[in-house]
Amino acid sequence: MFTKSNKYDFDFVKENMMGPNSIKIFEEVSESLKLEKDMRILDLGCGRGLTSIFLAKEYDVIVFATDLWISATDNYERIKSMGLEDKIIPIHAEAHDLPFANEFFDAAICIDAYNYFGAEKII
Repeated sequence: MFTKSNKYDFDFVKENMMGPNSIKIFEEVSESLKLEKDMRILDLGCGRGLTSIFLAKEYDVIVFATDLWISATDNYERIKSMGLEDKIIPIHAEAHDLPFANEFFDAAICIDAYNYFGAEKII
């Protein structure tokens, strides 16, 4: 179990984790997804990009790492350090005001962050 996420450096994961066990949770969820090379994936509430890095490395997809609290520049530096700047696009945006066309993404994920997007008004 967790054969993919267990390969990651413990200190790197601990330093960049913003929610409990995000890549292990995503590894479990990803077993039910049909992710294919170069699919466009929205990682909403990506934090420091840990799940985005996991997605790009393990599934060879293009990830739009979107977060409100962590700057795109900080995430880009982390992404470059992993050699994934051609696979992950960091975005600084609010979840209710995303700058993407309808049906732009093949899939969207949100690990440990969905609870932050609640709104009183349902659209």
